[in-house]
Amino acid sequence: MVRDPEIKKQLSIAASDQTFIEEAPVVIVVCANLILSARGYGVRGSRLYCLQDTAAAIQNMLLAACALGLAACWVGAFHEEEARKVLNIPSGVRPIAIIPVGYPAETPEARWKRPLSEVVHYETFRGRRTLEGATDWALM
Repeated sequence: MVRDPEIKKQLSIAASDQTFIEEAPVVIVVCANLILSARGYGVRGSRLYCLQDTAAAIQNMLLAACALGLAACWVGAFHEEEARKVLNIPSGVRPIAIIPVGYPAETPEARWKRPLSEVVHYETFRGRRTLEGATDWALM
């Protein structure tokens, strides 16, 4: 957890000048421990499971923040090596996301989302294409 204004500023610079990061009272940097994950699961642990674990933890943080009336944002667009240097992160540990947390300055309109019928497949994958040409992957 980062509260130091100078470190938050350096993280915002590492995130291509996303200044809202330094404006947040608290910034959480979620990291994956590749070595620890590899001990239990080998290469799959260090390349996949540790990322899945961090993604689940991040989503839970975002939901908890919302439930507490806080605002939070999952920032994945940052220069990993710069963040590593700013936070003195050791080798074998990878910064995955920067999560600024604070009180919301506004309540934005809900964004449009594609209907579930466009993104969920039942029983088997049918390979429908989206407008952008990418394939949807969710199976139920």
